[in-house]
Amino acid sequence: MVKWKQIKLGDCFDKIVGGGTPSRNIAGYWHGNIPWATVKDFNTFDSRHTQEYITADGLANSATHLIPKGTPITSTRMGLGRIVVYDIDVAINQDLKALFIKKGISSPFIVNWFIHNAKHIEELGTGSTVKGIRIEQLTELPISFPPLPEQRAIAAALSDVDGYIAALERLIAKKRNIKKGAMQELLTGKRRLPGFKGEWVEKKLGDMVSSARSGGTPLTSINSYYNGHIPFLSINDMTAQGKYLRYASNSISQIGLENSASWIVPVNSLIYSMYASVGFVSIAKIPMAISQAVLCLEFYEAYDSEFLYYLLNYIQPSIFKYVGEGTQKNLNAQAVKNFDLFTPATKAEQTAIAAILSDMDAEIDALTAKLAKVRNIKQGMMQELLTGRIRLVNEETQAKTEVKPSAKVIELPKRKSRPAAQSGRHNQQFDDAVMIAGIVNALYSDKYLLGRKKVQKCLYLLRRHQDESTSAFKKKAAGPYADEVRYKGGEPIARKAKYIITTTTKKGTTFAKGSDIGRALNYIESWGKQDDIQWLIAKLKFKKVDELELLATVDMAICDLEEADTPVSVASIKHLIATNEEWKAKLEKQSFSDTNIAYAIKELQILL
Repeated sequence: MVKWKQIKLGDCFDKIVGGGTPSRNIAGYWHGNIPWATVKDFNTFDSRHTQEYITADGLANSATHLIPKGTPITSTRMGLGRIVVYDIDVAINQDLKALFIKKGISSPFIVNWFIHNAKHIEELGTGSTVKGIRIEQLTELPISFPPLPEQRAIAAALSDVDGYIAALERLIAKKRNIKKGAMQELLTGKRRLPGFKGEWVEKKLGDMVSSARSGGTPLTSINSYYNGHIPFLSINDMTAQGKYLRYASNSISQIGLENSASWIVPVNSLIYSMYASVGFVSIAKIPMAISQAVLCLEFYEAYDSEFLYYLLNYIQPSIFKYVGEGTQKNLNAQAVKNFDLFTPATKAEQTAIAAILSDMDAEIDALTAKLAKVRNIKQGMMQELLTGRIRLVNEETQAKTEVKPSAKVIELPKRKSRPAAQSGRHNQQFDDAVMIAGIVNALYSDKYLLGRKKVQKCLYLLRRHQDESTSAFKKKAAGPYADEVRYKGGEPIARKAKYIITTTTKKGTTFAKGSDIGRALNYIESWGKQDDIQWLIAKLKFKKVDELELLATVDMAICDLEEADTPVSVASIKHLIATNEEWKAKLEKQSFSDTNIAYAIKELQILL
């Protein structure tokens, strides 16, 4: 296979064009119809618009240039490593550089290279307040890339994921808008749920709570007050976790609790922020200590706390009318008690409204988690594809290079049904590495050691379930066994990639999860093989090693018999095992009795 070329980044460009700023003192240079981009636009990037516009005179009488649409633009001052591509012609200021890419190099490939290396480029920046990088320093960076067809294939694969990410972002935004509309109707009584009647009532929050109490902070100068076993809530914990508080980033000791105004709030109480992120509300899901910056609200039985969580969120924009003039933007317990709340007269209606909004939150949370997972998958793909660790090939690549794919090649054609995933015929060795990681993740237990024999048998049966080749597995004493997988295939690849850890003792080799096993699990999801792992868990996880050896051995024997057009029976399987030098000793084991072989034949019909 053609090797990747390594050159300097500057050699990828025909030219690099900088910009400038028209004089701010000449009004005629500004507020025209020519988009003018700065690094500020990178933060809220819109491919069709910029924050500022200049006139033709401003363009002509400054150092700026009009950059054609589709040209990658990067920054050499602030926002280092970021790169954007506009769908319109734009002028740029002096902090930006337009990269005119040479023929034979894919522009999207270069853009993805910048995205992948943004952190490294940022680290190269210098400056005490605002970091910058010299264009000469940037262009000296090394870059490796494959032939143009493979560059395009890599860019297309990553573009597919970008498209899926964008679609998820739009869907999440839509769901949030729907929820916002639902809150406006359901939390004001404008829309009533079926089966509920009667007038809503207005009450002071203070009339609804049995307790409204803040906490305190132990003296930070006394070390023994901190790093204990009691979770200690911060407002940052609230903004990070949202609705439910399931952990606290800090902790205090029992002596710290006793020597402060802090106390431990009950589970399911509402925690209300009075400082910093004023009006932010959460529900405590673990006992935790609180500071004076938050208020713990405990409501009477007649009120649904989840409904009041949503109601307090809804009125957040209007809470400062309860703060006296001249004060800072904060609240106190009495101000919160004075909140006027408009609520259903019955707890049942409150609970029904909360259930609808909670379901909407759950859907948004699931989509958000999916978005985060897809972004992680993309990061993993970039790490593999932009470094050449995984190669993409297609007919165009092979025609131009006139070589056949080596054993390290992986083909990932597009899949219409799953825009975020690139699946297809994978290199068997890498596929095995990922599947071994999936097996280890599914079967590993601190209590029971996971040995190679079980991993090998599960891999064999998993391949059979997937209708993939088992040619690497040979008739060995331990049953179907693949030396290729152990010594030069999936196992060493998985170990080197830190998907798994293996430990060898006198009793044999055991398997455990590696520090990067999450990357392998992302591949399993992006390849659409989660169902295969679920099959493994459901069908094989709790089978003992001897049973797995029996099933794998009988299955391989059945395959041989069917290939030879020989009827499958207990007798024919026993004959095949008995006539194989490596296998014949198996018949002396109780696990290979006639009854167990008959069981294996029936079990395999169900499994496979």
